[in-house]
Parts: sequence; structure tokens; C-alpha cells
Amino acid sequence: MNVTFADITLPTWLVVSQWVLLFALGLLIIVMYRQIGFLEQLKDRGSERDGLSIGEKAPVFDYTPVDQSTDTSIRFEPRGRWSLLVFADPGCVSCQNTLLALERLMPKLEPVMRVLVVTTAEPAQIAAVDAFRSASCDICRIRSDVSYKLYRTSVTPFGYLIDLEGMIRARGIVVDEASIRKIVSKADRKPVNVEFTVS
Repeated sequence: MNVTFADITLPTWLVVSQWVLLFALGLLIIVMYRQIGFLEQLKDRGSERDGLSIGEKAPVFDYTPVDQSTDTSIRFEPRGRWSLLVFADPGCVSCQNTLLALERLMPKLEPVMRVLVVTTAEPAQIAAVDAFRSASCDICRIRSDVSYKLYRTSVTPFGYLIDLEGMIRARGIVVDEASIRKIVSKADRKPVNVEFTVS
């Protein structure tokens, strides 16, 4: 006996559920594409809507290095030395990639500037992530109001290059070596007029 497609009947609930599932998957794909587009826009524009502007004075704040045994705070004084300040979070995969990229760049960066990675995470969260735990750059804890109120940073990893006068020279999302190089290349160390580049 030949069975044609017209002879097959499916329950109504099955047909409806398949169409609902198809619609939900389509909606999920649209949302994912929008999110990818938003992340690429943040990366390309350096998150123009986030953080302090270039030319603004970098605020002073207190931090606690995670590798010290006491809770004694240290004052971050932006003036007097080139600084790369990176806001990061151990739970953020991009931040972990940033720490690995910084690790590779530290031999070039360290002689020229201090590199300070700051986070609001608890010490146990920091210690649980290998990229943070084994980093050779300074990992420090800060109060949440430092990132949100003082530096107006809501996304991570976000970096600032601060010059000798304590002014923000460059800023933006720092997710890999290329984006870190782009920011630190603005350090020309005037008045000596020696251009700093990371090769």
C-alpha cells in the first residue's frame, strides 16, 4: 500500500509546538547577531560611551594588592609616571584573555610604565582563575564605586593610558594584544620625545 504525505496526519499540538520552537530559535539567532554586533561595535569604537574621556584628569583612588597579606590600602597617584590601568573581572573570559596578553607584553611594558589591573572581585574569586593568580602584573582590589563612579566604567576589560601629568591619554576595550598595543602606543614620553611601540 502506497502512503503519500497527504495520508499522514500529525496531532495539532505537535505542529503548533514545532512552529513555536522554530520561531523561538529564529528569535534567539537574531538576538545573538545583535549581541555580536554590539560587542564588535564596542571593540571597534573603544566603547565611546563608556569611561572618562581622553584629556580628563585621572581620579585618585585607594587599592589593595591581592598578593599582600594585610589589607593595607595604597593610594593610586596618577601623576609622575606613565600608567596602564585595566579594569577587569575574573569571571569575564575576555578579561582572562587580557591578562594572558598582558603577561606576554610585560617585558616591553614594565620598563616604560606601571601596569595595574584592578577588580572589585573577592580574593577567593581572583585566586580561582589561573590567569589572574599567575599574573606578573599587579592585581589589585578596589571598591565598586571606583570603577562605576570615579572612572564611569561599566564594561570589562577596559583600559586607560595615563600620562606623566595624570591625564588620560588613551582609553578603550582591551581584549587582546592588538588592542593593548593600540592604547600604549600613545605613550610618547615627552619631552624626551621617544616614541614607545610594542613590537
